Order: sequence, then C-alpha cells, then structure tokens
Amino acid sequence: MSREQQAVARARKAFETGRSKCLEHRIRQLKNLQRLFIEKQSVISDAVKKDLNKSEVGTQLYETLGLEGEISLAIKKLKEWAAPRPVEKNLMTISDTVYIKPEPLGVVLIIGAWNYPWAVTIQPLIGAIAAGNAAVVKPSEVCVHTSKVMEDLLPLYIDKELYPVVTGGVSETQELLRQRFDHIFYTGNSMVGKLIMEAAAKHLTPVTLELGGKSPCYIDKDCDISIACRRIAWGKYTNCGQTCIAPDYILCEPSVLDRVIEEVKKSIKEFYTDNPKTCPDYGRIINQRHFKRIMNMLEDSAIAAGGDNDESDCYIAPTVLRDVKPEAKVMQEEIFGPLLPILPVNGLGEAIKFINKGEKPLALYVFSSDDKVIKRMTDETSSGGLLANDCLVHYSVSSLPFGGVGNSGMGCYHGKFSFDQLSHLRGCLIKQLKMEGVNSMRYPPHTLKKLGWARFFILNNVDMGWIGRMTLLAVLAVVAAVVLQYLL
Repeated sequence: MSREQQAVARARKAFETGRSKCLEHRIRQLKNLQRLFIEKQSVISDAVKKDLNKSEVGTQLYETLGLEGEISLAIKKLKEWAAPRPVEKNLMTISDTVYIKPEPLGVVLIIGAWNYPWAVTIQPLIGAIAAGNAAVVKPSEVCVHTSKVMEDLLPLYIDKELYPVVTGGVSETQELLRQRFDHIFYTGNSMVGKLIMEAAAKHLTPVTLELGGKSPCYIDKDCDISIACRRIAWGKYTNCGQTCIAPDYILCEPSVLDRVIEEVKKSIKEFYTDNPKTCPDYGRIINQRHFKRIMNMLEDSAIAAGGDNDESDCYIAPTVLRDVKPEAKVMQEEIFGPLLPILPVNGLGEAIKFINKGEKPLALYVFSSDDKVIKRMTDETSSGGLLANDCLVHYSVSSLPFGGVGNSGMGCYHGKFSFDQLSHLRGCLIKQLKMEGVNSMRYPPHTLKKLGWARFFILNNVDMGWIGRMTLLAVLAVVAAVVLQYLL
C-alpha cells in the first residue's frame, strides 16, 4: 500500500470512530490550529521568505492574520452553524418537524496552491474541521520550504490521523486522486482543475475548484485616477503579481492612458522605492520556469515602465505595458506575475463587450465615481466577485462567498460558506403516526375531489408563530376529519 493510500485509509478509519463529529472536538482542533500560528509564526515566516521572498510582516498580513480571523469566527459560530435549521412548511406538513441538518461529508482532499501557501491550504481545512470531516492535506510542492514546515507542524497541533499531511509532486497527487474521497477542494489553475474534475468523476466525488483567470480592471475617465492607480498598483504587485484575484489588465479610454501610466509608476516608486529589487516588501517569482513563462509574455508589447529582470534571482520588476493589442501574448492567459497591460477602449460599452468576450473571471474591478457606471458593470457582466474602487479586499470579508464562475471555478468558501460547502445539508422530516385522515387524499383511488384538496394543502405555505401553529393544528384536525368524511 502506498504512502498516499495509507494516509487516506487512516483518515477514513479515524473518521469512522465518530470523534470528528463531536463539536467539542472540532473546537479543540480549531483552537490548537490557532495556537500554531501564534507559537510558530517565525518558523512559518522564514519558510515563506525562502519560497517567495515575503517579509515576516507581509506573511502575517497576507497569510496568517486572515486564518486567525477565520478560526475565531468558526469557534464563535460553530454551534449556530451546526444546529438544525428550521424551514417553512406547507399545510400537509404543519404538524411535522421539518428541518435541515448539516452533517459531515466524510474524508475531504485539500490540494493547496503555492502563491499563498498557508492561506489557500488552511482556509478550506478550517471549514473541513468545523464541518466535522477528516481531511487529507496536500500542500503545493512548488513551495518546498513551506510544504516541509506544514508537514512537520500540523501533526504536532491537530489530530494527525484525522488530518494527515501528504507531501510530494505530480505523481503523489495523481496517486491521491486515484483514492476515493467525499469531496475534493482544489486551488490552482483551470487546466489542472479539469484533470481534478475528471479524476473526481470516477467516484462521483463533488469538487470545489478555486481557479483564476484574467481579472479585468476598468478605469472610468472621470474618477480620481491617482487613488484608483494607487489601489490597482497595490493589488497588482502584491506577492509579485502572483495572486489569483490580482487585476490582470487595465481597460481605459485613450485620453487618460498616459495619466494612468504615470500614476501607476508613481505608486510603484512609493511602495517599492526606486529599486524594487532591494525592497524587502517586493517578492520574487516562485521559480525559473515561471520566470521564463512571464518573460515570454513581454515579446510583442511595448514596455512603459519596469521590465528589469534577473533570472538567477527570479526577479522581474513591476512592469507596465502600454497600448496592448487583444491578440498580444500577454493577453492569452492569466499573467500571474508583475506585468500590467493597459488596453485602450472607447468607453464603458466597449469595455463590457471586451470583458464578456473572454472567460468569466474570478474577480472584476471597476473604478468610477458614477454609480451608474458601477451598476452597468455589475448588471452586464459575470464574474466570481465584483469590487468597485478597490482591489483584493473582498477576499478578507468572511460574510462574502469567495469563489469563481465558469472557467474561474465552482463552489465557494470563507466563513459559513466554508462550513456549508464541506457539509451535507440533509433534509429531515419527522412525522407522527397520527392524523391519517389528511393522508387519505394521496392514497388511491385518485379522484378530482382528492386532487382539489391536495392542491389546497400543498400549495399553501405556513410561516406562523407558536400560538398560530397550535391554533392551526386544532383547526386542521377538524378539517382532516371533515375531509376524511367528505372523501369517503
């Protein structure tokens, strides 16, 4: 039996003991996980520094702080989330107990990504633990140091049988995908997403796919361009552009194109100094393969700012490309790097047409002081999330579902959405062996009279207070007796 098979089998056996279903156990595991981020912050930050050149403050700001918040929320709300959820009834079921009961799915496979290796791997794990599942955690092998730290630390803080960590590359992931899971949660690109879905289909395993795409950014000519470009520059060049919801390209009218370039350049200097290479807050491309992929995108576009690079250091400066053509290399796939193409368009209508010609993006950004512009962009496009006058920050709002649509993914998570995504919301109806008279309308022989009464009972929903329900029950008992006499 392979290492991967053993991990899955152990997780399944641990889940079958039933201990993960206990709310106290879930809360204890979540608190232990929270403790990890407090006690091992320097170990976590050192590894992320080696992998992506993120500073310790940057690691806390973009990786672990959000996780601590998610854990706190899950601990605080878990009893409420896990409780049976009453639903509306019709007259047929007025005397019954009808509710939704969240229950664990079983064993979840979580395949993390390398760009925010803690944030996008542990976020779904928080949801899996909160929902009472076992989970096999597969960190990205591309982040070599972080993957090792995760493998070493997680078993010290949380139940190592219920939540095993499996490291390795493509062959290990393929072996994991041959196993049977109750849900697969994958963060990465759409090409691999299709392979994940294909593997899951063999076992009819549901999937959550957090993918990416070319997230557009439209700048209205009448907005505060200086503030808009400052926020866009932050969203684009954070983590050296390796963010799934980074603004991928800018659409703006030719009349403001030069101003946009100047303001982005000004923000780059403000954030990362005259020499971003020596700035502790500017990251690096994850490896040389991705360095070459990004540099290859520059071939047929004009550089308006940046362009400096050093392959030995996986360094590419914050770069702006001007007057980019739709057919340019940089517009054919998600950039996932510090290149910011600017495409001129003749107004909002043309921008919307251009966006709708492509695949549905994970995020869509619009900068405007005009509510009508924002409303049109909201009404006439489709994307995983939409943000007006800022970038990235919707990811930090636990009450918003985070996820894609179409090519940018399926399913969503964060906060209660993580809990629901990794639970089976089981519909329950508890009936008593009484009031059989009401049921006579459904039993053969079927007649038009019975159909008439069935329509009355089924098509009338009930949402009343306790006293109203008691009164109605008494009335229904009488009605049932009358109906029974009438039908017989």
